[in-house]
Amino acid sequence: MVETALTLIDREEPDAFTMRRLADELGMGVMTLYGYVRNKDEMVEGVTTLAFAELHRETPAGATWEDLVRTEVEQLYEVSRRHPHLVTLILSQRSPTPGMFRLRERILGALVDAGFDQTRALHVLGILISYALGFAGLRAGPAPVDLPERIGELPAGAFPHLHEAAGEYAAHVSDEAFDYGLGVLLRGVGADLEAGLGSARRR
Repeated sequence: MVETALTLIDREEPDAFTMRRLADELGMGVMTLYGYVRNKDEMVEGVTTLAFAELHRETPAGATWEDLVRTEVEQLYEVSRRHPHLVTLILSQRSPTPGMFRLRERILGALVDAGFDQTRALHVLGILISYALGFAGLRAGPAPVDLPERIGELPAGAFPHLHEAAGEYAAHVSDEAFDYGLGVLLRGVGADLEAGLGSARRR
């Protein structure tokens, strides 16, 4: 049932997902479906759990806070890339179902345990979540297939660097680019943490 719901969400626009539409897909009455779950939010929660379970990776014992945070952010990126409609549904929920809050809790806990004060940890959480969702949105969206040609039509004098990079322009939204950017963010966050801890020790 949950697998069918995920397939349906992936296939259609987020607003098109309803319990009646799912019941039709399953070949059952909608009231029969409500015998398994109480409401749409509960079904979306089950689908969310399935989507993250598909990509779940355990971090080894003794992993650093950077390793823990990287693993969580990478999983969010992968889920968002593979199931963009599901992420839209999750973010539009107004119910108290956990959704992606489990992932946020793990990231925030790793940051606080590393030594960040709560306010700065929340800042870092927001930066990393926004980065993963934004980058995944770019990857999931339809990219113009003729982008190099369109760049080639721009005046070379005004856009010399784009002209030179036109053949490899798609690299700026690749998985490699995401990994590079995440590494830059985590190194910067780590340097900020060390600077703050050093300042505290001096005091």
